[in-house]
Amino acid sequence: MNSKEIKEFRKEWSNPNRFVTTYKMKEATNKEEAIISILDVMTENPLFLNKCTSNMFAVVYTLHDTEKREEWLNLCSFNDVRDLFIEIKDEYYNSLDFTNKF
Repeated sequence: MNSKEIKEFRKEWSNPNRFVTTYKMKEATNKEEAIISILDVMTENPLFLNKCTSNMFAVVYTLHDTEKREEWLNLCSFNDVRDLFIEIKDEYYNSLDFTNKF
């Protein structure tokens, strides 16, 4: 890297907005909408998903295929899907709070 490239790199990484996302998580009022929202956020894969640590999240996230994830979530109880949606939604709002501080 020459000095110009180094300066550009430092400028880019010193910008606090580099982690800001324009992703908007979908709301849900029932199990089907929650599943759609969960599948959407996992496809988009924003940084805030790194903060989700439940066993349910780990299982769904490691399936790596939207059809398998949807099938698994449809087999789960409403409470399990709701809890997973709430966990992801909480981290989504936490990430919005963090990015709005800058």
